[in-house]
Amino acid sequence: MYTFFHLKQDILRFKNAGCEVGVVGKTHLGCDIPYLFIGEKSGTNLVVVASVHAREHITSLLVARQAWFYFTKKVNLFGGIYFVPMLNIDGVRLCHEGVDWIASKEQRDFLVETNGGYDFSLWKANANAVDINCNFDAEWGTGASNVTKPAPQGYIGTNPMSEKESVALAEFTKQINPDYVIAYHAKGEEIYWQFFQDEQKLNRDYRYARFVANYTGYKLVGQTQSAGGYKDWCVQKLGIPAITVEVGNDAYSHPYPYHQIDDIVAKNLLVPQKMLNTISKEKQNAKQVYEGGYQRG
Repeated sequence: MYTFFHLKQDILRFKNAGCEVGVVGKTHLGCDIPYLFIGEKSGTNLVVVASVHAREHITSLLVARQAWFYFTKKVNLFGGIYFVPMLNIDGVRLCHEGVDWIASKEQRDFLVETNGGYDFSLWKANANAVDINCNFDAEWGTGASNVTKPAPQGYIGTNPMSEKESVALAEFTKQINPDYVIAYHAKGEEIYWQFFQDEQKLNRDYRYARFVANYTGYKLVGQTQSAGGYKDWCVQKLGIPAITVEVGNDAYSHPYPYHQIDDIVAKNLLVPQKMLNTISKEKQNAKQVYEGGYQRG
């Protein structure tokens, strides 16, 4: 399994190898949320996020492998990629370690009571029992599976952006203003891309999502009854094309088995690079058309 300990080891390995390493913000329990940057900051940029849901920690290993491959193989990037391998660190630690690592007895008791026991292997929320992917300010609280009290999954929080992880990722995203966002989840081999876009953005976002679907072989899914997700917020509030990619075949149950990681990596390894370079080329072509038209005028 890919744990918080493995994340710390990998971040140190990247740093020692000369990769840019930074901090997005802090978790509910005060842990730094790291990011890695690979490529050039001028021009086109992407954000790739994993482990928004705790039990989907296999996505952290996927993103760590993507980043290491891009960094060590000097993959040709027309711009740069910000990788956030593990957003929900507290939740992932709960999945792997239970509550013993938490200093506060009150916090431990709250989590055990909310979870209904000491086995947190299926936990999705953060350490405040809020589902981060229901907490963003995008039709917040209107999802079909939303709940209004602390729970292992689906709890929307007291208000939009109530959680430190949500705020940290939102501020990080606004600061970067990326051209594309990929949020990795598990499971189902599906790609979610639609969230109340206008027609112009709908056509653009569908085209990009179709590109990823053709590469991965995953199924495209349009508008759903979910809300408050990171992808939803990027699309609706920032106007940024964004996708949620559900890796892993539905034949397997959670926690998702790690013997499937090679298949997941094979289908997704070059997705960020291909999207970055495709969008970068489109921007360059559009600039040339504009400048050419201006000169002719």
